[in-house]
Amino acid sequence: MKNPFNPSFGIQPTVLLNRESLITRLVSDIKELDTPYRTTLIYGTRGIGKTVFMNEVGKQINDQPDWLALHLIIGDNMVGRLVELLYQKATSPLQKLLNQISGVTFSIGGISINDSPRQLSTTNYQILLEKMLKILKEHHQHVLVMIDEAQDIPGMVELASVYQVLISEDLPISIIMTGLPKNVQELQNNHVLTFLLRSGRIDLSPLNFFDIRAKYQQELSKRDPQISKEVIRRAAQLADGYAYAFQLMGYLLWQSPDKHITNETIDEVLPQYQAQLSRNAYSKMLEELSPIDQQFIIIMANAPEYPVSAKYLGKKLDQNPGYIGVYRRRLIDSQIIVPAGYGRVKFALPLFKDFLLEDGQYMV
Repeated sequence: MKNPFNPSFGIQPTVLLNRESLITRLVSDIKELDTPYRTTLIYGTRGIGKTVFMNEVGKQINDQPDWLALHLIIGDNMVGRLVELLYQKATSPLQKLLNQISGVTFSIGGISINDSPRQLSTTNYQILLEKMLKILKEHHQHVLVMIDEAQDIPGMVELASVYQVLISEDLPISIIMTGLPKNVQELQNNHVLTFLLRSGRIDLSPLNFFDIRAKYQQELSKRDPQISKEVIRRAAQLADGYAYAFQLMGYLLWQSPDKHITNETIDEVLPQYQAQLSRNAYSKMLEELSPIDQQFIIIMANAPEYPVSAKYLGKKLDQNPGYIGVYRRRLIDSQIIVPAGYGRVKFALPLFKDFLLEDGQYMV
């Protein structure tokens, strides 16, 4: 049997859970066109499942006969690349209609201005995109642009500015983007793009423990019908709501050479599980935090009592409660820590404290 779990980033796994109703609702909102979710920002920490979520939404939208979902890679000249991608992904009947736009020639290799050697400018591409979308509107077609890991870079700002104009002209285009909380905040705070503050925002929360346990029971029992509920529970606890960890633990247990999956099997895969969490997710998360954020969580990891109180953090950092509150909120918004009772916090990610104690404090 094929392993149903896939922890590879960017690959759509076979096993999905806990977000079907949210996906269904978002697909419906995007199709309505008159809701805030016509422009959607999906944010969360690395490995929480943003790309998987967006891809599933795009797949369901693309299945609609009057919609076309396009994956646009972030970078330079995003408006121009969107024009080219829209033509390339259009159906043959739509391409024939687009070919009727005067003054330009479309081809799989790109777009050129007739009888002119010069390259198209952003303004040229904007005008051309408007003409293409007007044709699509006449034929009751809509476009969903999908952008992974959106950031405040010139190409993204340029596209979002043009997109705002297209929306004001009631053209059939929508955008769904994923991003890390910090990057999404920077994008929304760009003075040119304040309209994004009114967009629909989806904060992907951790997966539910009971859903993880049920899915492990369903899938791992296909690999080992004798697997115990105790082993299933322990595996779900180790995944601790983190989507990447859920896929990784399931994958490692499925791949184990043991005929039966037991607690000893979990013990055997645990070092590899921790190593991959650290290498593929946690190291990058730590690098992206500010020096004070890093200091904050290193102090948390070394605290004698856990969960850690704000009073203890204030004492170790020699700062007042207001200062501690600012960084506490930043780390909660980044989904690194979570509240754990009055005035206390704990880590939101499985074995993240162990990572900090064993490796993280030597990386900062």
